[in-house]
Amino acid sequence: MKTLDRYIVRQFLINYAILLMVFTLLFVVVDLIVDIDEFVKAGHLRAGEGGGWLFATVWTIADYYGPTMVLLYVFFSGLVVVAAMGFAFSSLARSRELTAMVSSGISLHRVAAPVVVVACLFSSLTLLAQEFLVPSMAYKLTRSKSQLGKESNRSFEVRYAVDSKGNLLSAAQFEAQLIQPMLTGVTILERDSLGRATRRISAEQAFWSDAYTGWELVGGYAIRPESGEPSTSLSLDTNQAQPVDFFATDLSPKVLFAHQAGLYPRLLSFADLRDLAANPAVDAGPLRRIMHGRFSLLVLNVLVLVIGLPFFLSREPTNMLRQGVTAAAVSLAAWALCMFVPEAAAVSMNPVASAWLPVVILLPISAVGLQMIRS
Repeated sequence: MKTLDRYIVRQFLINYAILLMVFTLLFVVVDLIVDIDEFVKAGHLRAGEGGGWLFATVWTIADYYGPTMVLLYVFFSGLVVVAAMGFAFSSLARSRELTAMVSSGISLHRVAAPVVVVACLFSSLTLLAQEFLVPSMAYKLTRSKSQLGKESNRSFEVRYAVDSKGNLLSAAQFEAQLIQPMLTGVTILERDSLGRATRRISAEQAFWSDAYTGWELVGGYAIRPESGEPSTSLSLDTNQAQPVDFFATDLSPKVLFAHQAGLYPRLLSFADLRDLAANPAVDAGPLRRIMHGRFSLLVLNVLVLVIGLPFFLSREPTNMLRQGVTAAAVSLAAWALCMFVPEAAAVSMNPVASAWLPVVILLPISAVGLQMIRS
């Protein structure tokens, strides 16, 4: 790496570190001020009657915002890179260093090259974070603030979850974070191909078994319709109860959690997403879009950066404030396109095509932007 490259990269990294810190701290401070009462309440719950609620409150805040900051980096790293590039090149332009570089025969494309390379590295870091850091924090990232400080950070009611055979599973409470996930107050309605009830299974508790792919029932029993024929009614004869200790189904804990928490699939690793997409009880389309979106995001972050370059790379002195405002508007519009177009296109397009559609749109725009740089 040449001296000029090191100088430009240093300027870029300094701005990147400052902007990333300011952005994350601003988000944390504003969100904390709005919901400070929830964290104080959680601190009292964790401390109990023994006191020390202040330390427990600080620990709760760190435990909540630590994973959140990782997720913020994954989603907003592309915008922070563009902003850092803008500040770095604006500083070089104000000090007339860009003009000096051009005068010495250095192309502005060559000046931008080290920033683009570093941006590619930062974009790759988002993929590594999504694969190795975010999945381990998935349950914490799907918590609401009202669940902070409780023994079970993620428990909820399951209502009529449908498996691949059409059976319905309900539970008063689902504890997803236990070593062996547990259902409490279980009701399972087995149905035939016409949707008529053939048997109802009730159990006090159920524990998931990976070995047998199903739920091990505690205090389970099954009853059938009084007439012995399938029925659409839940009026079943309790005198015909038979003990049941296992219910085979593809409604695994991950499937139930994915149904309940819409953000959860986006927090899984590529391997977990692939396994979940192979489950017959899950619609694989959105999961395939998420998997391909991981890789398209790498390209999109770089393309948004390239689109913003022409506003700051000029061989002549220009109004950098006006250029910065214009670049911010264009870059935010391009970033919003990356976020919302795949979701909108998924209604009528193949999931893979919808994930890569923003790349197809922004690629020619970025190519035109590079041609606009006059060196």
